[in-house]
Amino acid sequence: MEFLKKEIILANGKNCVLQSPGPKDAQKMMDYLKQTAAETHFMLRLPEEVTMTVEAEEKYLKSALEDPLSLMINAVVDGKLAGNVGLSPIAPRQKTRHRVSVGIAVRKEYWGMGLGRLLMQEAIGSAPAMGYTQMELGVYSDNERAIRLYETLGFERWGVLRCAFRLPDGTYRDEIQMGLFLK
Repeated sequence: MEFLKKEIILANGKNCVLQSPGPKDAQKMMDYLKQTAAETHFMLRLPEEVTMTVEAEEKYLKSALEDPLSLMINAVVDGKLAGNVGLSPIAPRQKTRHRVSVGIAVRKEYWGMGLGRLLMQEAIGSAPAMGYTQMELGVYSDNERAIRLYETLGFERWGVLRCAFRLPDGTYRDEIQMGLFLK
């Protein structure tokens, strides 16, 4: 599903454009995925695991725009891809059709500007129109800033998956599973 373009002035005075990425954004998206994965261990993948071809990413972005059950929103600040949030169905089955998974990342240089909150608010506001009544996410147990953000937006802790992530140094992190009932 495509997100209608929206321009916002951030608290620091910078211009931010929210819009869905399309096939033409494939290389930018791949570079963004590699950079965000390199900046923190809070991402699901390592930078070297961003291995899709530009053609494969173009196809993925095109299908995301056409899928009424999925949504991606990029935050572009001063012409640079600063953050992204995505909504995906938990499973496209009738019994789970009400549940949507949310994933988000913001480039480190843009942390503290309110982009995470802005992107999450747009995702939360968009999900009911897509037919969802329940939003779910998983967050690293040591990602305290993200947990605080999600809780201020109404998410609750629904469970913990022990040792869900094994980092390259051999240490483990638990995953806190969080959910939000949508109005």
